Amino acid sequence: MLVANLSEYIADVLKSLGVEMIFTVSAESILPLLRSLLNKDIKIINSVFEPSAGFMALVYSRVRRKPGIIVTTSGPGALGSISPVAQALVEGDPILIISTVAFSERGTAMHQFPDINAQLSSFRSLTKASFRINKVNEAKEVLTKAFNIMLSGKPGPVYIEIPDHLLTESIDEKDIHISTSVVKPEASISDVRKVAELLAEAEYPVILAGRGVYLSGAKELLINIAEMLSAPITVSIMAKGLISPEHKLYAGVAAGKAGNLVAYEIIKKADVILAVGNRFSEMGTGRYSLEINGKLIHVNIDPYDLGRAFKPHLSILADAKDFLEKLRNELSKMKLRSRDYILRELSDLWENERKEINSYYSEERLKGLIKPWEVVKAVREVSRKGESIFVGDIGAHRIETFLMDIYENELYITSTSYVSMGLAVPGSVAASIACPDKDAVAMVGDGGFLMTGLEIATAVRYRSKPKVVVFNDSSYRVLSIYEKVRYKNVSEPLTKLPYIDFSLLANSLGAKGVRIVDRKELRRSLEEAFTLNEPVVIDINIDPKAVPIPFQRLYKISSI
Repeated sequence: MLVANLSEYIADVLKSLGVEMIFTVSAESILPLLRSLLNKDIKIINSVFEPSAGFMALVYSRVRRKPGIIVTTSGPGALGSISPVAQALVEGDPILIISTVAFSERGTAMHQFPDINAQLSSFRSLTKASFRINKVNEAKEVLTKAFNIMLSGKPGPVYIEIPDHLLTESIDEKDIHISTSVVKPEASISDVRKVAELLAEAEYPVILAGRGVYLSGAKELLINIAEMLSAPITVSIMAKGLISPEHKLYAGVAAGKAGNLVAYEIIKKADVILAVGNRFSEMGTGRYSLEINGKLIHVNIDPYDLGRAFKPHLSILADAKDFLEKLRNELSKMKLRSRDYILRELSDLWENERKEINSYYSEERLKGLIKPWEVVKAVREVSRKGESIFVGDIGAHRIETFLMDIYENELYITSTSYVSMGLAVPGSVAASIACPDKDAVAMVGDGGFLMTGLEIATAVRYRSKPKVVVFNDSSYRVLSIYEKVRYKNVSEPLTKLPYIDFSLLANSLGAKGVRIVDRKELRRSLEEAFTLNEPVVIDINIDPKAVPIPFQRLYKISSI
């Protein structure tokens, strides 16, 4: 018996899998599916630009630890979502993209390519798998494969395209429950024992935790193991917030000379480094400025990343939680010694770093326009401790946030591998929608805002209330720094941006705009803005010559 059309069936399957929200830019060809989703009480966030919808789905996935779903029309809709999809592939985010593809016998329909496989081919190398549903009775099999592939191994994006005319065709499939079978690589006991022995015998063991620990839900396991070994815990940039900075073993962000100097010194001194769930990306290691002198044990879920950037003494392909569970079990059988000397040294290193950071707030260094590190410090002070989600866009301001503390029950979301601009504004909108009780804070430069900042209109539409902090220097400041370091001068035609008052733009979009040009008003204005129960764009005029503190350390320059 014919029970439904394909659109209704897909909506039923997504509902049965716990999908609560999808991201789109609505269009004619996907109306049947969008209407079916609405009928199943799945919330549709209709953004203003497909790349933004992709970034929203990506941040939603990171916030909720479940797949983000994108529905796009064929042609410009599907291809417009490619950049965030590529980021999801590189950085391990489970994203499902469902798109139509234009089929017409006349061959000249809207969004139709001369080659019918062009759209599918575009996604094949940028996703874990790409499928086309050629007949309605293939839907269950394709959706089953899509979810299993998306969540197995290193999570990542999967693409499904559907010829537009099929969405309204009847389907006689009654079973909407698909069987999910998520497979993760497991560590061998022999490898785990080798690691346990190395760590137990080490004079100075150090742990470097990546985002894979968070994704696998292994945070408590990691902390327990660190406490058993008295091993300092450093984190990758994308794992900031995994360990509270108030924990006695916290040793900062391991981004080489662009991270915490505590982490840099601790890793340099370690005789055994256990790196779990991290990629050792170029930006994530401060342009590979990490100094690893001890035996490196690299544990990762993706075989591509193992041993690629730094040569390991031992590499283990495994899910972080599986590996850490087995490691704790092996360590519990051993007699482990106390290493109080590490804790004492860690305390001294933090005291030295605090003194060094405080020197950047001296009267001499705070002359002229507001410095970006002043803004980061003030934002951290006025945001609710333990109740905030920070989304960092790409740019010099984001480098400044590498040193910002992220506390228990907070999230810090950024990109250090794919490094695409445009993440922060749509990401903060999605974070605020997904977690309305949290403060969703976008940290974005004027360049990033110009790319996707019109999603402020989406925030207004859905009563989302992100606080968007714009570091406005009328330039691509981070590019200016790179050019100055490499070529000794800065080309204004390549780095200069027009002056824009983003607070006025915010007002025109129905949000609250705030403009800050005087450092005397910085803290008070931010405090007032963060109390508002509406989307706020805080446009802060900062020094275009300022070099972020981490880059002052890395590149040995203090001004552009």
